[in-house]
This record gives sequence, C-alpha cells and structure tokens, in this order.
Amino acid sequence: MRVGTKQLLFVAGAIILTAILYFAPRQQTQSEKPGKESPSGFSFEGLLEQAKAQLKRQELDPIRKVESSLQKDTSNLALLDSLGKLWDLAQFPVISSHYFEQIALKKPEEKNWINAAYRYFDAFKSSADSTLRSIMVDKAISSYKKVLEINPANLDAQTDLGVCYAEGTGNPMQGILMLREVVKQNPEHESAQFNLGILSVRSGQMEKAAERFEKVLAINPKRIEARYLLGQTYMKLGDNKKALLNFEQVKKESSDPQLNQEVNSLINQINNH
Repeated sequence: MRVGTKQLLFVAGAIILTAILYFAPRQQTQSEKPGKESPSGFSFEGLLEQAKAQLKRQELDPIRKVESSLQKDTSNLALLDSLGKLWDLAQFPVISSHYFEQIALKKPEEKNWINAAYRYFDAFKSSADSTLRSIMVDKAISSYKKVLEINPANLDAQTDLGVCYAEGTGNPMQGILMLREVVKQNPEHESAQFNLGILSVRSGQMEKAAERFEKVLAINPKRIEARYLLGQTYMKLGDNKKALLNFEQVKKESSDPQLNQEVNSLINQINNH
C-alpha cells in the first residue's frame, strides 16, 4: 500500500489542488525563476532534524527509542522497517524513504525497492521546494529502475517512473511514451490512464484528456477525482451539459463539504454563464 500523496488524492483539498495545478494558467513561480533556486546543500541529517522539530512528543519518543536501538545494531532490517513506518505515520515520506532505501540496499529485492520507490515518489509529489523536489524525483527514478531491473513486467513501477520523467525532469516525452507503453500492454491500467489524462490537460489537449478520464471511470466508476477532473475538462471544452452531469455525480458520491462547496461553485458558474 502506498502512503502519502496517493492517499491524499482522495482528500477533497488535494483533488481541488490538482485541478488548480493543471487547469489554471501556468505562471512562473519564484522557485522556478532562474537564480531563485533554494540552496542545494540538502543533507538527510538536516532534513531529519527539520522533520523532528515538527513532531509532537508522543510521535518523537517512539522514533528516538528505535533510533537508539538501531545505533547498536545498524544492520537490523526490522528496526529500519519500524523506523520507516513511524515516519510514514507522521506523514514524512521524505524521511521514511531513506530508511526503506537502506533496507533495499541491504536486501535488494523487488518488494524492498518498490517500498523505497513509492515513498520517494510521494516525497517528490508533495515537496514544495524545487531543489528538494528534484532530489526526491532523482531518488524515485533510481529506485523504480531497480524495481524494473528485477521485474520488467511491473507496470505500476513503469507508470510511476513515467510520471517522474513527465513531471519531474526536462524530458517529459520520455515519461509520456512510458505511460503509453503501459496502456498498450494493459488498456485497463487505471493509474496510467489517469496520468495520461492529467498530462493531456497540461498540454491543452482537452479532448484527449476527456477520453482518458472517461476510460478511468469505465475502469473504476468510483474514482472521484477522475470524475471531478472530467467535469472540469468538459467545462474547458464548452460542453456544459456533460460538465454538469459529472459535477452532480461528484456531489452524490462525496460527503466532503469542501469538495461539494467547490463543485457547487462550478455548477453556479455554468448556470449563471
């Protein structure tokens, strides 16, 4: 089971944020402007101390206890796993990924590399700092490559690797081609279809985006963020009838007041246009 970002996609705030990121006009942020990058002097120890400073005592005490045990037995995989899972609970994939990578380096199996890769992927997707984001995507790419060296048929790993290239590097087409290869091998691969829909929105190909989101919903009718983004896509295409149908369906399926408020706002925009 993946932690972090993939879980957050089902939270209303994250669904709305996704729409803002991909439907709003793209503007250059401070972190994207030349010469405005954050200092590249990141170290795991520095990130660890920053993360610890944000924890409550009841979260920090168990972590310190496992750290103390690990200092006495640095090769203990069970302790590394426990420490990684404690940071999962604290929702810090940027930290938990390090410990799962240590497990994979000591015991290089597909499961261990995928555990590290998932967390680096989540850290990449959730990092606001552009330099840290770049570090995390490089780590994710490296980990997914290890997975695919062991099992080239792992389409979930290939999908996430494609997303890493498409959204986190200067070579987005490489990622898009990887995602297309996944759906060529398995047209029912939900995550690959969804991410191709997102990338179609980003490139302004709204008709293709609608096709992808429709395919996702044919595979999984309950994927609420796909339904919400499909409604947004049809709004962009000027098909208000289909947009309204999808927004009304979101309201039926969602019990989250934040999401429903946003959907009501979009419905009002259409009806008052």
